[in-house]
Amino acid sequence: MVTLQDLKWIVKQPEKEEKAPTARHLLEHGKRVVSMENGGDVQLLVFLEGWALYRVGKYTTVFSVHGCGGYCYENHGRQIFVDAAFFEEREWYVRLMLEGEDRLMKNRESSRKGKVVSYHAVSEEWFFLASPVLPPLELLIEKEQILELMGLLTKRQRDIVILYFYYGETQWEIARSLGISQPAVSQALMAALRRMREGQEEIFSGKEVSSRRCAV
Repeated sequence: MVTLQDLKWIVKQPEKEEKAPTARHLLEHGKRVVSMENGGDVQLLVFLEGWALYRVGKYTTVFSVHGCGGYCYENHGRQIFVDAAFFEEREWYVRLMLEGEDRLMKNRESSRKGKVVSYHAVSEEWFFLASPVLPPLELLIEKEQILELMGLLTKRQRDIVILYFYYGETQWEIARSLGISQPAVSQALMAALRRMREGQEEIFSGKEVSSRRCAV
């Protein structure tokens, strides 16, 4: 059994002020030491450079392995602290998964507060996480296609697509956020997906993508 303490002996400790690299950079240039996957939807990777990458679905976070010490959580209104020594003797992934889950939860909460996001940034995240094994040229082409398809939508359609697929909100939550009915959200979502599908077919057939937008 490889413990967290063993892992910390193996990987480097990043400098105190060193900025965490992006997931893309780690996957392309990092040296993997150990990894764990759960059903293909959850992935935890540790790199020799001292960083851990945790992914759940389309969400990812990167953090320092050596930065994972004690752990504090709330139980029935009480703050409970688990000392770092407890995790040092456990399997290497136990503390790292807790850290990853906490970070993803905080990221989603802070993202939902603003509700403002560039669809260029969304396409960057989608195309990268969906196709990490494609060669660089194919990745670039896929990214450009997503940008082009998102550009075919109306502003409301883009907002709904982003909230539904990127933030994982339900149609009812989106309806409340935008001040419209749930059937209106469903109708706009279906129209957006239909238009993007049509645009994708035009791309694959070699035709010039029509710039017409749906009215919904």
